[in-house]
Amino acid sequence: MVGECESAEQATKQLEQLKPELVFLDVAMPGKNGIDFLKGYGEINFEVIFVTAHDKYILQAIRFAAVDYLQKPVDEQQLVNAVANASKRIMLKTASQQVQSFLHNMQTMNNPQDLQLCIPTVKGFQVVTLADIIYCEAENTYTKIFFKDGKKVLASRPLMDYELMLQDSQFFRIHKSTLVNLKHIREYQKGEGGFVVMSNGKELEVSRRKKEMFIARMKETFKY
Repeated sequence: MVGECESAEQATKQLEQLKPELVFLDVAMPGKNGIDFLKGYGEINFEVIFVTAHDKYILQAIRFAAVDYLQKPVDEQQLVNAVANASKRIMLKTASQQVQSFLHNMQTMNNPQDLQLCIPTVKGFQVVTLADIIYCEAENTYTKIFFKDGKKVLASRPLMDYELMLQDSQFFRIHKSTLVNLKHIREYQKGEGGFVVMSNGKELEVSRRKKEMFIARMKETFKY
């Protein structure tokens, strides 16, 4: 450890003096919290690993931004993994963009579709807004993500990861291979399971075992 601080004021001075590549930041610092500290710091040219107690909304913002975090009490193996991941990001020089995505997400928590998601790819990662995603499709251990502008991205994470990550953001898995953005559904046609028509005209099958849960979720989302 190069330096340790007990307040945002001390942290600002230490960062300017020591210029570290990696910072462990407690979200609940005394006085100005870790989030406000980052907002007011200026250019972020260091990697951040957040330390936090369990908070559903903060953890969601962190996961979407693809930054690492440690939950209290800190697990040793979790610490080792987080540092290893941070080392990779330091080499790729992606810290600033990911932290900015996290701060953006903290400001837009009341509107899930405005949240930003960092999508890891074989070349690095892309930052997208959830509202721009129409649907996600399983591609072996990868996920193909389709956007409203016609583009698509191959993410280097399985569909199950996105199902868990996006479950509170108006996305629903209608089939073992398909996760859809409910806000982009334009029509549902009945059948054994039926199918949906998405905003880009794509027809996607709803599996029979998902049908009832899907209809219930649509009623909950659109209040009809």
